[in-house]
Amino acid sequence: MNPLVSIVIPVYNGENFLKEAIDSALAQTYEPIEVIIVNDGSKDKTEEVALSYGDKVRYFVKENGGVSTALNLGIANMRGSIFHGSVMTIYIGLRKLSWKSGRSRTIRRKLSTQTMP
Repeated sequence: MNPLVSIVIPVYNGENFLKEAIDSALAQTYEPIEVIIVNDGSKDKTEEVALSYGDKVRYFVKENGGVSTALNLGIANMRGSIFHGSVMTIYIGLRKLSWKSGRSRTIRRKLSTQTMP
């Protein structure tokens, strides 16, 4: 059986890009995956977009603190032993998840050896 991959998507005011990012994550052929959305205090309709996916994603919301704190929250709550953070997509507004096209690297992490704040 393949190990669970956790895809963490931190987002701030990304309502215009979040649907495409989530759809891309869910369209991956690798299984099993979990998609974690961390809303970093958005003032737009980010929450509405994320919640429209129901149980297909795990959703967390926090006070705005920047991409690093949002990513850390996602990592702290992930269940997978392989981690991928798609930070570039939402914060810069790229049209596709960079990892789908192979431009970023997947980082292997063992949950048992991670130190969480």
